[in-house]
Amino acid sequence: MKVVLLQDVPGLGKKNEIKNVKDGYGRNFLIRNKSADILTPQIEKRLKIEKAQNDKEIAALEEKSTALKDKIEKLKLAIKTKIGKTGQVFGSITAFKIAAELEKQGIKLKKEEILSVPIKTLGEHKIKIKLPQGTGAELIIIIEPENTK
Repeated sequence: MKVVLLQDVPGLGKKNEIKNVKDGYGRNFLIRNKSADILTPQIEKRLKIEKAQNDKEIAALEEKSTALKDKIEKLKLAIKTKIGKTGQVFGSITAFKIAAELEKQGIKLKKEEILSVPIKTLGEHKIKIKLPQGTGAELIIIIEPENTK
């Protein structure tokens, strides 16, 4: 019996997969628990259309993610901060501050996508950025002293 899974079934498969199961298991367990439905030509056609649309969306998202990665990796972000007489940074540069500076450059990221510990020293730092579709980027940040008089 061929069935289409309506939800993830441990040990069998994921939602929208077509599986060949024994008749008793299909009727008495999967269909009764609304975990699967009998595969019909109409359902098979709908699944193929949905899969094609899903593949297009994933390809577009990957393309957008790659473009964003290239833009981030070409950028050297300079952040000015107050420092003490000994050259120590007051406070720290956090993911929130980095996200705000990136937004000024036209790159909108959530602070959760910026994999960084608070930066407390001047100079150049490499920060990892987590992008959609498992893509990662590396951003170079330069922490500079703020000119105060």
